[in-house]
Amino acid sequence: MNHPFRSARPPAEAERLREAFTEAAYDVTPSAVPLAAIEREGRRRRRRRRTAVLGAACGALLVPLAVVVLRDGVPSGPSERVKPPAAGAGTPSPSPSAPAGQVRVVTPGERVQVAPGTKIWLTEEGKHWLEPGAPGAQFRSVSDGNLDMSKPGVSLQESGEEGGYFLSGIFHGKGEPARVEVTTVAGARNGTALTLAGKPGWGVWYLEMKIPKSLTSRDTMFGVTKRVTVYDSAGGVIASEEFTP
Repeated sequence: MNHPFRSARPPAEAERLREAFTEAAYDVTPSAVPLAAIEREGRRRRRRRRTAVLGAACGALLVPLAVVVLRDGVPSGPSERVKPPAAGAGTPSPSPSAPAGQVRVVTPGERVQVAPGTKIWLTEEGKHWLEPGAPGAQFRSVSDGNLDMSKPGVSLQESGEEGGYFLSGIFHGKGEPARVEVTTVAGARNGTALTLAGKPGWGVWYLEMKIPKSLTSRDTMFGVTKRVTVYDSAGGVIASEEFTP
């Protein structure tokens, strides 16, 4: 079956259509470009970028400062609180004199200043001391038999002038000393004890104090000590001795 032949659009008609479309396009007026608005938007966006950059830089500077404050001002936990070491009992003190009213462990021959011009040192043989005006060191043995070391006991030496007294002696008994109580005519005071390391079974006690003349005997400046008692850490008595004025 043969199809009827369809010829192309005549050239004159196509030309008329192009002219009509061209005229219609000329009749359309484009709107003005908003240049001012575009410029304002550009400036606003640039300001936003600068603000963001400055904020990031300030944050970078503040972070290390905050870390320093936290490290220096706020400990991270109780375990980091550093406490000062306490003076341990039973260890020699580096000070030239023993703290009053305490017990100090010394090494053999270590000289301890116990009063102005007065020094005491211990050896395995006994107590040595040197006082102002004395021709030389004095000695009291713990092994020559003058002290009965088989049972608890306390010895006494008194010296002084113008109301100032230095009281000392040897104590011996079982246990480690923790406190010395010295009862005088002026009342009870805490004495200081010196002992050698280990368990020697003896030590030295001493006390320096002022006693009014009205409380001492007119005939002698001595006889001011009434009793000396040495206690252990549990409050038990290691040795105690009463002295009659």
